[in-house]
Parts: sequence; structure tokens; C-alpha cells
Amino acid sequence: MMVRFSDIIKMKDKKERKVRTPGSSSESMDRVRLSDSHLFKKKEESVPPDDKILSDDDSLEIITYYEKFIERAIEIQERVKNDKGISPSPILSDLHYVIEKDLIDDLYEYALSSSDDYEEMHIHTIDVTFAALIIGKGLGYDTTMLLRLGLAAFLENVGMYKISDSILKRKGKLGEEELKVIRKHPEISAEILGGMGEKYSWLAEVARQVHERSDGSGYPRGLKGEEISELASIIGLIDTYVAMIKKRSYRDKYVQTDAIKFILKAGKGLFSAKIVKTFLTHISLFPVNTYVRLNNKSIGRVISTDKNQPLKPKIELLYDSQGKKIEKRTIIRLSDNHLLYIVNSVDAEEIP
Repeated sequence: MMVRFSDIIKMKDKKERKVRTPGSSSESMDRVRLSDSHLFKKKEESVPPDDKILSDDDSLEIITYYEKFIERAIEIQERVKNDKGISPSPILSDLHYVIEKDLIDDLYEYALSSSDDYEEMHIHTIDVTFAALIIGKGLGYDTTMLLRLGLAAFLENVGMYKISDSILKRKGKLGEEELKVIRKHPEISAEILGGMGEKYSWLAEVARQVHERSDGSGYPRGLKGEEISELASIIGLIDTYVAMIKKRSYRDKYVQTDAIKFILKAGKGLFSAKIVKTFLTHISLFPVNTYVRLNNKSIGRVISTDKNQPLKPKIELLYDSQGKKIEKRTIIRLSDNHLLYIVNSVDAEEIP
């Protein structure tokens, strides 16, 4: 049996997700960072030739590795809370497998498709890790650099685990003193990771710099421009983006396109131009699985992006211009349809 990648979401719902435990929140971390049917006939396809097809085994592997990374994150959290040392070897082993098997894109898509009814810090960690690796691939990183980026993204927030739950779980507005405590977490992370030895001193420094910004407005040291590690800048940008597109107890999530527009506007002075450009090209203004409304009022789901034409992704049509559900799978490439274009993105909750 063969299944399309989009069907993996259905498989996910059949698998118990015992590793997700309630209670740990990334809320505080977020606060500090901050109708014309004839138009389709010519280009529609019953099955897109380049739509990714996965076997049941492939789909299960993606789910399994996603869960494995969650388990790793929970283990790290417990070890940090109990003042036990961290070994990077298991994490690097899993990352190496994912990189060599070219599972980064699949795991990224799966991570973003997962429920956002959770505010657990380890879920945020996994999302940031896979998204950061997407950027690393876009920058042409080799395996060694991808391993360094993945490890840094996975461990950069360990200092948050040492902060009191009374602060992390607070649903109301944090006071100035509590914000000062939160802002100490990069230094705490660096101290924890420094315990891994001289070989990983670079890792501690990346963790210390993730909240630095190119214009000097970041913390804890107000570094500027090239003073900031490229790995830290990548993770900082992705950390901001992922926090925005996930729901929090005190606000709804941002639609992905709105979050990207915000990053592009604010990111001009906060992150290097090279990283922002790579972010736009490889994360896309209309990421995979984004729901969009076309100019003829039909609604579809983005199934792949065009790096040369980021505003013209490939769409699976779901509802026609009259709002009727399309039963036969219909795929269009907006790059081939000059009369059709995306008007705006649509929140998944608005889809029947």
C-alpha cells in the first residue's frame, strides 16, 4: 500500500502519544522574544507527478523518529532539572540518521502538522530543531554543519528547565522581575552546556547568543552583526517564527503567512540578510500545509512550493468557488495558471 504524505496525519491520530506530558510551558519564552471553475480544467491533475509518495513503512519511520526526538527532549529536561549531566551522543546519532536518510523536510512538515494544543517546551524544541535544519540545508551546510546546527537547536533552551514553574506556567502578564529571571536563561543554558567539556564550548556559546540580534537590541550581551554566531542567528529567527505560529494560553496563534510577513519586516535589522533570504526561500511565504484562498474564491492547501516563484506554490483544491467540497483530487500549479493567484491565507479552523 502506498500513501501520500498528507495521509500521514491520519496515521498519526491512530498512534498513542504517551510522551506528551501536560504542564511545561513555552509561553514565557514566547513573550520575551518575541469563481470560475473553467480556470482549473486545463491544468488540473488527478495525481501530481512530483507529489511525494510515502510507503506505510516510510510514514511510520517519520512518526517514530518524531516521537524519539520528543523522548530525547523529555529526558534532557529531567536530567537538567535533577542536575545530571547531558550526553550529546544519542542526539547526534538520531540527527545523523535523519540527515543521511534525508528526512528533514518530512519531519519538519510532520512537526508543523501536529496539534498545537500543547504549550510544552520540548514540543517547541523539536519544531525549532527541524525548522532550523531546513534553513541549514538551504544555506548548503554539509553533514557536519547540519549536525552542529541540529544539536545547538535541540539544546539551546536547556536553561529554561531551571526556571521555576511558578514563572513558566504563569498565564497572566509577567512582572519586570520575572522577566529578568527569564532573560537569564541563555547564560544558564551556556553554563549547563559548558559542563559537557571543552569539545562543546562552541555549543555553550551558541546557546548564549540565540537571543542576540544584529542591531544590538538582543540579550544578554547586546552583540551586533558578525559578533553573533550564524548558528545562533538561524536558531534565533526560527525560535521566533515557531513561537508565533503556535497557540498560547494568552493568545491565538498567528497564521503562518502573517508570522512570515512579520519576520520579514522586523527581521531586516534583527537577523542577517542571508539568513532572512534563505528563510523566505525555504520556509516560504505560503508553507506546505498552509490553507489559502484564491482570487476566484476557491480554497486549497499548499502541497509544495516553488523556490523560483514563492508566491506561486502548487495547490490541492479543496473547495470550489461556490464553497462546495471538491471530491476528486485536483492539483494546480499556480506558476502555470496566470489567471489564478493567492489572495490570502486561511486559518485551518475556518476549514469545514
